[in-house]
This record gives sequence, structure tokens and C-alpha cells, in this order.
Amino acid sequence: MAGVVPTLILLMKTCAVDGIRLETVLLALGILTHDPISTKTISRTNSTATLIETVNAAQTENIVALTVWCLARICRNTEIANTLVKQNLGKLLMTKGLRAGWQTTRIAAWCLGVLIRSDSIADMLSDIGVVPSLGLQRRDLYAVVHISRSVKIAKALAKGGCMEMLAHCLDTSEDPGVLLWSARPVGDLMRPNSSDMAKVLLNAGVARELARFPSVLPTEEVQPLGAFAFAIQQFSCAKWGSGTRKALVDASVVDALLAALRTAADGLHPDIHIELANAIALLRDVGGTSIQKEIVNAGGIDILKRIGGLAVSADVTKACNQAATSITGNVWSQNAGSSLVWTLLIEELTSLQLLRRRLSLTNGQAVAPTTFLDPRYTANRVWSLSNVSD
Repeated sequence: MAGVVPTLILLMKTCAVDGIRLETVLLALGILTHDPISTKTISRTNSTATLIETVNAAQTENIVALTVWCLARICRNTEIANTLVKQNLGKLLMTKGLRAGWQTTRIAAWCLGVLIRSDSIADMLSDIGVVPSLGLQRRDLYAVVHISRSVKIAKALAKGGCMEMLAHCLDTSEDPGVLLWSARPVGDLMRPNSSDMAKVLLNAGVARELARFPSVLPTEEVQPLGAFAFAIQQFSCAKWGSGTRKALVDASVVDALLAALRTAADGLHPDIHIELANAIALLRDVGGTSIQKEIVNAGGIDILKRIGGLAVSADVTKACNQAATSITGNVWSQNAGSSLVWTLLIEELTSLQLLRRRLSLTNGQAVAPTTFLDPRYTANRVWSLSNVSD
């Protein structure tokens, strides 16, 4: 199919003159560009410059949105993302995409999130005003997920009202997609010893809202539970105090983690099992005896042993056994071991988790809602990030 791409590029240039059938050509091009070989062909021939010029010169929102959709699907790695940034796509998305109508703004925010493949790109976009350009509404969630991994932008997001938006989404929505993309940035906004960010999130009620996940999600929707677990892990990695511990206990986070583990236990979801087990282990290790008692009284050890015993993955068994050991008295716990060693272990674990998160966000598994990835969907279905309004 890669041989068709040059023909479509030529047709696009021809149709762009009068606009006739340009939408059809862009739709076909967008479907084909999800193929890695076709993507390389477009990048190698510098056809991305033509697409960017099409966005710049477009007179209708449909043309802008379809072209941006194509560019987002082309942006499959850091090398291509750097090329697109150098061709001024980031600035164009902010000045034209995010200031357009509802449908175009949504897809522009998604493309902006896809474009941010590294901290250096995030910092570059920060310097040209990416945070002020975002309306910080539900349509911007996917962009926030990516840009929040940059420490510089995370602070700007906090000042710009991002915490309140995330708290509102987590508190009011029952849509699995909205909950997933609201919980992920909560974890990404925090880093080891980031007590200030954790305090802001806790004051916004985020812990309590995360704890609703097991009760509001359908039993078959387990991916948001992984995002919930990751957020709790990051709370655990932040610098602790009695206030943080009390906030998590009062929010019933322990019960929610165990309920999530029970929910995910009935399916083959090894990644989710590991995330939840790690969250329980980290929470107990830094939470002291009060968290330990909460876990034990809620039957946490029995649940972990049951999941570990039934797991088909050795990694799940290992994670559950480690979590159970941590609850009953782990030599690596903060109470029994060196705080310096613990801090180093936490930072290493967090770095690996963030790396895996970044890879998982770019391997086609969780890059965006399936409406953007499945070529069976028509252009009219490509627009919506979620089926709920602000």
C-alpha cells in the first residue's frame, strides 16, 4: 500500500487548489498513514510540509481537522515529532487548531498530545505558550496527559487550573475514557518528593475521586483501574507527612485498591494486576502501621495471595507476593530500612514506570481512543475524544 501514498500526496496537492474531493483524499491518506511503511514514505519525501501548509491555507474546519488527523497518525516516533515541531506544527495547532470549532479543537488537542514525544519537545512547546493555549476542558485531556510529564509544564498546568479540571472530571464522570485520561495526568504530575504537587491534588479532593473508580466503572472496563493504581503509586512516592496519610485513609483508597484488584482478578489483565499490587505495596511501605492495619482488616493479604496463586504470569505472582510480604513486614520497608536506600529504590521504580507508561502510550495500545486508531471509523466518528460534554 505504500506505493499508493505518493499518488495520494500528488492528488492532495492538486485538490488543494480548488478544494474539490480534498476531504476524500485526506481521509484515504489518513487511513493509510497508520501503516509504518507509508509513514516513512511521507516523512522521507517531506510530504509533512505539504500537509502543514494545507492546514495553514485551509478555509474550512473539515479540511483542518482531517489534515491534523493525518499528521497525528504520521507522528509515530520522536524523530518524526522533532521534524514536525521544526516545521512549526506545534505553533500552528495552537493558533489555528485550538481556536477553531468544537470538533477541530478536540482533534488538535489530541494531535498536540501525540506530538509531545520527549521532555525536550514539551519544553519547546512550553516556551511558545502551549499551556495558555489549552482551554483545560475535557477535550484537552489527552494533551494534558502527555505534557504533564514535563516538570516545567506540570507547574504551569497547576497554576493554570489543571487540578480543578481533573478533579471535576474525576468527580462527575462515569465514562471510562474520561476517567482513564483524567487519572493518568494525576500520576504524571507528581514526582518523587513532590510534596507540593501532592498537597494541591489532595486539597482538590483527587484521592477521594480516584477511590470511586471500582464502584462506577463497568466490570469489563479495567484500563482506568491501572491509571488509578499508577496515581496512588505516585502519591506514595511523593514526600509523605501525616496529612497525606490521613487524606488517603479518609478517602478509602485502600478499600478501593483492593476492590479494583478483585474486579480485575476475573480477567487476564496482568499489567493491571501488577500496577494494583505495586500500588498496595508502596502505599503500605510509606504509610506506616495505620495503612497496614487498613489493608489487613480489609483482607488484603488473602486477596493478594489468591490473585498471585491463580495468575498465569510469573510477574503477577511476583508482584502479589512482594506486596503481601511488604504488608506483613518487608526488610525494604521505610520503617525497617535506610531511608536513603528507600528513596533511591522509589525513584528508580518511578523512572521505570514512567518509561513504560510513555512506551505504552505510543505503541498503539493506548495512544488514543479507538475512534482515532480504527480505520473502520469514518471521518464523522474521528472527532470525539469522549461522548460527554464539558
